[in-house]
Amino acid sequence: MIDRDFAIDILQKLVRINSVNPSLEEGGPGEFEVGSFISEVLNSLGVEVIVDELEPARINVTGIIKGAAGGRSLMLYAHMDTVGIAGMQDPFSGKVEDGKLFGRGAFDMKASIAAIISVAKALKDNNVQLKGDLILAFVADEEFQSIGAEDWVKKYRPEAAIVTEPTNLHICLAHRGLGVFKISTKGKTAHGGNHEAGVDANMKMGLVLAELHKLSEKFKTHSPHPLCGRPSLHVPLISGGRSLFIYSNECHIWVERRTLPGETAKTVNLEFQEILDRLRESEPDFEASIQTDLWRSPYEVDPSKSIVKELLLAGSNVSSFQEEFIGHTWWEDSAIFGEAGIETVIIGPKGGGIHEEVEWVELDSAIDLAEILYRTSINYCGQ
Repeated sequence: MIDRDFAIDILQKLVRINSVNPSLEEGGPGEFEVGSFISEVLNSLGVEVIVDELEPARINVTGIIKGAAGGRSLMLYAHMDTVGIAGMQDPFSGKVEDGKLFGRGAFDMKASIAAIISVAKALKDNNVQLKGDLILAFVADEEFQSIGAEDWVKKYRPEAAIVTEPTNLHICLAHRGLGVFKISTKGKTAHGGNHEAGVDANMKMGLVLAELHKLSEKFKTHSPHPLCGRPSLHVPLISGGRSLFIYSNECHIWVERRTLPGETAKTVNLEFQEILDRLRESEPDFEASIQTDLWRSPYEVDPSKSIVKELLLAGSNVSSFQEEFIGHTWWEDSAIFGEAGIETVIIGPKGGGIHEEVEWVELDSAIDLAEILYRTSINYCGQ
């Protein structure tokens, strides 16, 4: 059903277009050029295309295949931006070797874009008229702040969605969330030799770090989530003090907390606040505050949902499909769709090198993904 040569040609052309997220690497052009290419291909297939400008050179592209009525609406999703290319020798080659296609974004997630476009072509080639709407969503900025997905759900509400992030052709039902929390301790500026007057904010932060270490170790004893494992935290950034020979008047750390389905921003914030309250009780001159800089909710879908069942049914007819459910330890836009009330499940191709110097996708898996998406679209939307 899927035009293999078409899919590979589209994938090569996609990889050869630089769509590095400008918020992640200086000089990154964003999604405008790759989105324009996707729009042209969809238009050539007779698909209605809507382009939404989010910021200069940042766009969402949405293709709509209208149903004849009486069926359910389904969205197939992929993001257009990639991470940076530092350290890569030939990031936009799109070369094919040993059944693999190489280049930045090949796996994450331009193979999925090519697969979704190939579904549109297969529907046209086989004169398939769906009952429900099939919506093809190609969004911006998943790799940074998800401005694309957040804008998209304000305008569209399909009944279900398939997020085509890489899964090695497993169905992913859940993923962890993340929060970034800024904790600040206060001190009192004084000459380094005037110890009776000074209060060292950096040393006060040391008390916080010790407690965070205990909490991190405690997470290792938690009962794991069946798909996502355990929660975790680390401190990627720390800043404090003005100069040598001066007591630090303030210190800041940024705590990255990876969360499990069921955890909320409120419960995690309280977890940290309790640490600060205990230290305040034991240290008379301890002053600290906490703020939430970023929150991305964890996500989980019930395997009994219709979209999961239809995806399982479609995958059962494809030999490389993996029947075992998995979870992801990172965050994805699926949480945004889930919070908007859209039943969302995740499946994507096989490959390797996500965010690394050598990235590649297994071509056969990209074709198989397209086949699974094609079958699921017909089954879910109705024919």
